[in-house]
Amino acid sequence: MSKTIVESGLIVLTFSRKALLGMLEDVPEDRWTHQPIASANHAAWIAGHLAHTDNYFLTAVAGMATRIPADWDELFGMGSQPVDDPSAYPSPAFLRDHLGARREELIAWFRSLTDAQARAPLPEALLSFAPTFGQLAHSLAWHEGMHTGQLTVVRKSLGIAPKFG
Repeated sequence: MSKTIVESGLIVLTFSRKALLGMLEDVPEDRWTHQPIASANHAAWIAGHLAHTDNYFLTAVAGMATRIPADWDELFGMGSQPVDDPSAYPSPAFLRDHLGARREELIAWFRSLTDAQARAPLPEALLSFAPTFGQLAHSLAWHEGMHTGQLTVVRKSLGIAPKFG
């Protein structure tokens, strides 16, 4: 059953990433820091935050070395505040590269889990995310879906047609 949980998690993780990339693809690069209302999350922050999140879990649960720039904790970490200033953020291409690379590593790590590892509880400090290593992918997909939903507001405020439906 634990590998089934991992496999179903990978399905939703892959789906959520496809939806996110679809929502980002027609946001003009010069508008990636557009905020529909003051302090709202924008495309650059969302992309960086999700790459940061994947990297965080790769370091916290997979034991890998961090592979994002040192200033990303302040720029994209929990509690960071997006600003409408393109010079404050890496380029959309750089953000997309990190989104892809960190997700590939995360998926490879999930696939490497044995049944026993997938059933093992997450460290106590991370139990609010998921009860087990194998169930973590579902929580990460939900988190990504929440931020993808925020992109619908960004898109609407820019006059970009709905992507789905």
